[in-house]
Amino acid sequence: MRLLRTASGGFLNVDKIERLDEPSEASDGWVAILDDGEEVLLARYYSAPGRIERELPDLAPVSRGDRRSPATPMVAACPAEGSCCSEG
Repeated sequence: MRLLRTASGGFLNVDKIERLDEPSEASDGWVAILDDGEEVLLARYYSAPGRIERELPDLAPVSRGDRRSPATPMVAACPAEGSCCSEG
């Protein structure tokens, strides 16, 4: 289990994060949107350039201006799926 520090000083299990919202002028840092819809402000430590990407490489952040497509875990798919890789 991996944990991230929250702005309130607690810890958050990264497995519960559904998506990330980039820092804005209204918030002091990244906002983690959990799988139950709760929003948790992460510690300011993660606001430094590249830190959140290093801590959560499998979760692509979403700009607050683009809420249409939330960040989701990135999964690489086999380009040949459905052809040579599968038995039919």
